[in-house]
Amino acid sequence: MAKDKISSTRGKKPKREAQTDANNEEHQQLNLSTKDRRVFVEALINRQPVNDRLRDTVRRYRQAIGV
Repeated sequence: MAKDKISSTRGKKPKREAQTDANNEEHQQLNLSTKDRRVFVEALINRQPVNDRLRDTVRRYRQAIGV
């Protein structure tokens, strides 16, 4: 009985996958103005507390998906 040969594609990506990688890298960058950068960083550094409305939304979501 002959064994099936499996071709190796190690190190090579199909064209479609390579294009997807390029698109992902492109979409991971944010082009922000100086003002937008400041606002973004400020929001990361000084986070607002979670309010009751958000807590309720998360609770209902978790119930809906069964978590």
